[in-house]
Amino acid sequence: MDTVSLLKCLSSADSPSGYEDEALKVIEENIKPYVDSVRKHKMNALIAVKNGQNGKKLGIFAHADEIGFVVAKLEERGFLRVEPIGGIDPKVVISQRIKIFTKQGVATGVVGFLPPHLQKDDQKDKVPDYNDIYVDVSCSPLSEAVSVGDICVIEGRCASLGDRFSGKALDNRASCAALILAASKLEIIKNRADVYFIFSSQEEIAGPGAVSVAYELGLDEAIVVDVTHGNEHVPQMPPIKISEGPVLAVGPVINREFYKALCDVAKRHGVRTQIEPTPGRSHTDTDEVQLTRSGIKTALVSIPLMYMHTPVELVDPRDVEETARLLALASTVNL
Repeated sequence: MDTVSLLKCLSSADSPSGYEDEALKVIEENIKPYVDSVRKHKMNALIAVKNGQNGKKLGIFAHADEIGFVVAKLEERGFLRVEPIGGIDPKVVISQRIKIFTKQGVATGVVGFLPPHLQKDDQKDKVPDYNDIYVDVSCSPLSEAVSVGDICVIEGRCASLGDRFSGKALDNRASCAALILAASKLEIIKNRADVYFIFSSQEEIAGPGAVSVAYELGLDEAIVVDVTHGNEHVPQMPPIKISEGPVLAVGPVINREFYKALCDVAKRHGVRTQIEPTPGRSHTDTDEVQLTRSGIKTALVSIPLMYMHTPVELVDPRDVEETARLLALASTVNL
């Protein structure tokens, strides 16, 4: 399976939180050949199962949703206002093309901005917020079809940049790709536990997607796969580097026994990993999954990524592949 082609397909799917259907369709098409069953969950998650041997249940989670917008207000002369779904810095939205999903099809808009020649002195230094942002749909053939409540995304384009790959929604489609690749590796690596590959919903709005599935399945262990900030140095933390392999979180929300088991299996098989201290909440589905029912032994594995929550997120496909290798090997661990 070609990793770059898979990333491109996943990145190109438009699926904001609560509207994950397009991404889930791509995921199902790609993972179905490698698992024993696939089903849709009522919380708009996809669950793909690879049967094991010892009766235990290992859940591997990656959220399938992305950041986006909702049309909040229609203005005069073909302009509209939007509010973000998830954490989108308004500075990122300026001068972008926007896709609006109407009942009659996809309308296209642009977020224009007053050119510097026409800005007054007090405007030049102002940081825009969503009160300053208008989407112009006046030239779209479907401008009259736009309604309050329609869902929108920034129009993103994929690009290979040397050994790296850039596109929108790689948070968290890079992790979705890693799960699909891990499932393909279980054709060779024999998993002991039943492995549930769970592509969950609504993570970007801290929604109930992952925890609902975890509760229903009654998992013994769980690995949450997400992205983390690579090559963007946080002074009090060790640097996380793109192209240096998957990142293992360590801290209070991570089960210590499971963390050590992942470190050991990675070392035995030559999977290069990095460590990320997580002193409190991880701000991923890990925080909720570990609390499900009477508690689930949970670990967090992250893929290094740059330019998070922008249309040009960037990863190294080799990090995605090594993450997949670690996940497949994790299915052989006995806790």
